[in-house]
Amino acid sequence: MAHKKNTINKKHKILSLGFLKAEKVQKFIFVIAFLLILVKPVQIAVENRISLLSPGFEKEYEQYKKKYYSSQFVQKKNPVIMPDEVFRSFAGGAFLKGLNPILITHDHPPLGNYMIAASILFFDNPRSLMIPILAMIILGVYLLSRMADGNSLLALVPLGVFINEPLFTNKIIYAPLVEPLQLPFLLFAFYFFIRAVKDKKYIKWFILTSIFLGIVISTRFFVTGGIMVFCMISYLIYDRRGVDKKLIYFILTLPLLLVVLILSYTRTMMDGYSVIQIFGIQKYILAYHKSKFILPFSFWDLLLFNRWHTWWGDWKISSDPQWLVLWPISVVLTGVYFLFSLIRKITFNETEKIMILWLGVYTLTLSTGFSSTNYFLPIIPFFYILATSFLYKSYMFLLKRMNK
Repeated sequence: MAHKKNTINKKHKILSLGFLKAEKVQKFIFVIAFLLILVKPVQIAVENRISLLSPGFEKEYEQYKKKYYSSQFVQKKNPVIMPDEVFRSFAGGAFLKGLNPILITHDHPPLGNYMIAASILFFDNPRSLMIPILAMIILGVYLLSRMADGNSLLALVPLGVFINEPLFTNKIIYAPLVEPLQLPFLLFAFYFFIRAVKDKKYIKWFILTSIFLGIVISTRFFVTGGIMVFCMISYLIYDRRGVDKKLIYFILTLPLLLVVLILSYTRTMMDGYSVIQIFGIQKYILAYHKSKFILPFSFWDLLLFNRWHTWWGDWKISSDPQWLVLWPISVVLTGVYFLFSLIRKITFNETEKIMILWLGVYTLTLSTGFSSTNYFLPIIPFFYILATSFLYKSYMFLLKRMNK
């Protein structure tokens, strides 16, 4: 008996050692793979290190100021064209000097420009902020991908594709822009919400979700955040088969997003504006963006075929150098995945259901007017995640069928 016990103990030790070795190997492979997918973004950041890290914004600010008052933002006749990243740098500097944000920014709430102002304050450079912002995007895409796929190594596939494509890497070169400033908070709002859906102790996750939703609507036009709220409430109603305690708690935390929005207008309220007038500003922003409700469904022409319907001059159809053939491939794979889920061949998990709902509602909204690749940042990572998950599940499904 003693001999048998010793033999069993030895086998357990061997199995434990084997498991530990396999775990170490897997971690090693993960680290190597993660470092490899970072090579190109890091290389581009190093190549642009002077632009990203060099101080001396005050001299640049005076140049930007002169250019602003001669630009398309002020002059109607023969304006000097001021690129978005230059305008955002000027706006950040102006906000840091105490200018009321509504005097120069009419298309979006001011929080994104205040982030740029913080970058100027701490680094004397409006572009330095992009380094931690892009790092947050990388982390956010990875966390969501891992929640969807349930595999740390597999989660690197959509992440690696996304952070090595021009849509991402150009945000290192052309900086600062508000679109990438909004994206990490959008990603983490979804991450916190999914944690709330899955965890029993969900109130803290709902609080974090609402705060990050507030940052989303305070950085760019509030419609994106509004669609997110709609998707989240719709999913909770679907998941809980109606109104229950979890949905009520989520709704009770939503005023936090309005608090964040109002706080972003603190300087405006110091000039005598009331909270009601702050909401009136959002109405004006909505009216401004209503002019974009032209060229319906041109979004799909750009996403699938790289046919960009421009809305100025002769309204020519152009192409965007950031476009990749992987975009339509991932869209088609996601669509097939959705169809397979309807016929119960392959099933969505909770994370994927939330993602597919987000993609469905957001792309439907984008279909109502003209579009550009600036609007694609909030959807491309999700298409990649779902396409990767579908390919992996299809492979496992076929493998099981072959082994029967």
